[in-house]
Amino acid sequence: MLNKPFFFAFIFIGSTLFGLHIYDKNHKVDLTIEQAMEPVQHLSNARQAIVHEQFDKSIMELDEAIIDMRRIEKIADSSASAYVEKAIADLALVEAEIRNDTILLDDLNHAFFNALNSIAYANLTISEQNLDKGDKYKAIRFMNATFKEMVSSLEFATSERDKEKERKVIEDIKTILENMQKPGDQYNFNYDTLNREFEELIEIHD
Repeated sequence: MLNKPFFFAFIFIGSTLFGLHIYDKNHKVDLTIEQAMEPVQHLSNARQAIVHEQFDKSIMELDEAIIDMRRIEKIADSSASAYVEKAIADLALVEAEIRNDTILLDDLNHAFFNALNSIAYANLTISEQNLDKGDKYKAIRFMNATFKEMVSSLEFATSERDKEKERKVIEDIKTILENMQKPGDQYNFNYDTLNREFEELIEIHD
């Protein structure tokens, strides 16, 4: 015969776990600005490790970068998340090449360029989310993260076309940041325009 207290306890635990699952599914945990910048440091560390032939360390750093990127991906707009997902696949390819001792510089530059720009794009959409909620301070901080990530990506741009396009977007963001930090709530820019610039930048590099 079924033990009733045990049965009801089982039902209670089951319903509680289900409730937590639904809560997690429908509530996104806020992303800190430090977390938004963490992939940059891990990618930089991975590159240095590869240069010094510390391949085990480079794999560890790439794994950490991917974990951090997935955290950002959950918060970002779906359009940016798609680019983050593709960038993660590119990093996984680099990691596989490291494991097989077949690392190609072109693949590394391509993967790191797209990774940094996809993260920058994701943080741009998070900036927009915060501005829509009226949190100008957070919007500026995530926009600043976008700026720094794009500057970092220049190191991995291998063509003049990529560099020129990247510098153009960097200058646009720099101007926007200056405007956002002025008193008042009117900003003479459009996130949609920036979003398109990011998508074009990443796509021409594919």
